[in-house]
Amino acid sequence: MIDWETVMKRMISSLIGITVGMLYFAGAAGPAGADAVSDFYKKKRVTIVIGFPPGGGFNRGGRVVGRHIGKYIPGNPRIIVQNMPGAGSLRSLNWLYNKAPKDGSVIGHFHSAALREAFIGTAGVLFKPRKFYWLGSYLRDQSVLFVRSDSGVSTIQEAMEKQVIVGGTSPRSGGGVYPRILNAVLGTKFKVIVGYAGTGESTLAMERGELQGVGSWSWSQLRDRRPQWIKDKFVKVLVFLSVKPHKDLPNVPSAVSLAKNEEDRQVLEAIFMWAELGRPFAMPPGTNPARGAALRKAFAIMVKKKDFEKDINIASLEVDPIVGKDAEAMLARLYAYPKEVVDRARAIYSEMRAIKVPTAEKKKLSGLKIAKVKGKGRKMRITFTDSSGKTWKFKAREKKLSKKTKINGKKAKAGKLKKGMVCSVTYYSKGGMVYSANCEG
Repeated sequence: MIDWETVMKRMISSLIGITVGMLYFAGAAGPAGADAVSDFYKKKRVTIVIGFPPGGGFNRGGRVVGRHIGKYIPGNPRIIVQNMPGAGSLRSLNWLYNKAPKDGSVIGHFHSAALREAFIGTAGVLFKPRKFYWLGSYLRDQSVLFVRSDSGVSTIQEAMEKQVIVGGTSPRSGGGVYPRILNAVLGTKFKVIVGYAGTGESTLAMERGELQGVGSWSWSQLRDRRPQWIKDKFVKVLVFLSVKPHKDLPNVPSAVSLAKNEEDRQVLEAIFMWAELGRPFAMPPGTNPARGAALRKAFAIMVKKKDFEKDINIASLEVDPIVGKDAEAMLARLYAYPKEVVDRARAIYSEMRAIKVPTAEKKKLSGLKIAKVKGKGRKMRITFTDSSGKTWKFKAREKKLSKKTKINGKKAKAGKLKKGMVCSVTYYSKGGMVYSANCEG
């Protein structure tokens, strides 16, 4: 006869033993796993690869992250920052996806709009956004379209009734393409002029009255770099090029909120939601899971710290973070849109970038005498005086200017320009970039 009471006691005893054993090994495995991650990073440097050259906002923000994130990674590795500019950060994204080490030693920092190129189906894109290991973004970037207050329009609805001339850098840039997307979907009447070297050039052209507005600029940059424009009501923000407005201007609508029907809303989301990723950081597909998780946790801790926010603010940026899991969820939502919505968004975006738009004409000045040449590289500055004694100050990118510099009729490097030479130059706006110099002396 079977003694069921004894059998049950033995079974319970065995189950308790197994459970205790499992808990023991689980407890042992946790610290061991953490120690393995810490040991790796104690011996390894972490590289942040920024898809832009030195000098801009992405470079500044990326370097702030580089100074802070190591404090929250097990093993406190040394963080180094490298620049890999090219095609609006597409070059660095292709490299991160296909060639970067997957051992947890590399982080990429790139433009969220470059990710949209994969969604749109642009040639030369060799990555899939959803396959990256996402750390997150310290900022949900919200760009704005703004105009001079004397432009004749003060709301986006008025821009649906009256033509407004706005500037951008190229037909493919945000300032070049976003206003025309609003034309196609919402019925606005923006006329876009492109060709400016950067937002600085187009804002100068707007100040001089050559443009009525600027097609796209980060709200935080406009607010922090041109606060007097806001204070003096020199400009009027018409619309946020995003899925929602910013807390600073709650009464200014987002582009998505202006959609006339559900399909239009989804199309605009498919184009503008990428801005929610703002200033993103990610690691290569197939990154070591334990190390990837450690860096994701470190990033999430870092963006909540006051010292990090202080340094980001010093860099003329702000903190409005999205963490890795939320970034993945947002991408999943975008890729789940109905095919007809995605196809229409791709068609509109591609068509707007392909249409030829007017290009700003460079101005020419002759008889300018060089008074001072300062700096080099991207920080070159040249001061001229004309025959009346008036001062003309220009910025220059030495490498590009060298391609269109002549001295005494011969091609020369821009670094050879000297005080006392008399030149003819081309430019868009006073105080902006000088694009060519033909000098004697």
